[in-house]
Amino acid sequence: MPYVPAPVSAGLRALSAVAPPLAVRVAARAFWYVGPPADVRPADRAVHDRARQGAVHVDGERVVTYRWGDPRAPTVLLVHGWKSRASRFAGLVTSLEAAGLGVVSFDGVAHGASSGRRMSALEHMAAIRAVHDAEGPFTAVVGHSLGALAAGLSLADGLPVDRFVSVAAMTGFDAIAESFLRLVGMPAGLHDRFCDHVERTFPGGVRDVRSRIDLVAHPVPERVATLLVQDDDDRMSLPTGAPLLHAAVPGSTLLTTRGLGHNRVLDDPAVVAAVVAHVTAPLPAVTP
Repeated sequence: MPYVPAPVSAGLRALSAVAPPLAVRVAARAFWYVGPPADVRPADRAVHDRARQGAVHVDGERVVTYRWGDPRAPTVLLVHGWKSRASRFAGLVTSLEAAGLGVVSFDGVAHGASSGRRMSALEHMAAIRAVHDAEGPFTAVVGHSLGALAAGLSLADGLPVDRFVSVAAMTGFDAIAESFLRLVGMPAGLHDRFCDHVERTFPGGVRDVRSRIDLVAHPVPERVATLLVQDDDDRMSLPTGAPLLHAAVPGSTLLTTRGLGHNRVLDDPAVVAAVVAHVTAPLPAVTP
């Protein structure tokens, strides 16, 4: 979710009341502000430091990659969310290694140690493809928040992976905008006006982003074994989205948790165990 300082949020709420068009334009600029990169948490430092680092280039930006475990083993790709970084998966990395798997992750554009000033789901998808081409193939992909949205859309676009785990997924562009407006205190009545403005001014002149960045309309293929994890107390990726994703992917499994919120769900031992079990389970038989 875009980083918006408290004074900016207060200003947006005031503008929304007296000058809605100006509030929309200012909010659209704030929407792209990533803010300073997240630091590596002390609890994640040891895992972060022992990774084998590399890099790929995506649209002129340097994206830093990380690899753990035996490079000859089946490998899982981990995709972080907004204002996060690869090291945030440290607990899952350790458990996947213990299960005999290799692990690859990366810091998205404008995140962690990578270069850049802004990132959308489309840039995250481009990074996923570049990392796959450089470090793949992957047997599974695990995404969190915006990373789950980008990973799911990449699978819909043909990323050749057999298993997918979505943790606290954003369902699409409109869901991201809804959460952004709610968290900065702007009225829901400005939602469509805000979305239309961002779509018209989307970097690179990309068209139809509202329909293109939509994991319900462009679901994960049924052939991909899919686990969806959603916490009932998530204020970023609202719980109402998970059933929509579940219904869009026949055969998917929905795991619901409570009291973990948007980020702590990544650290929960039961969630980590469920993710490892999913990516190591035999694939179901496919009927010709």
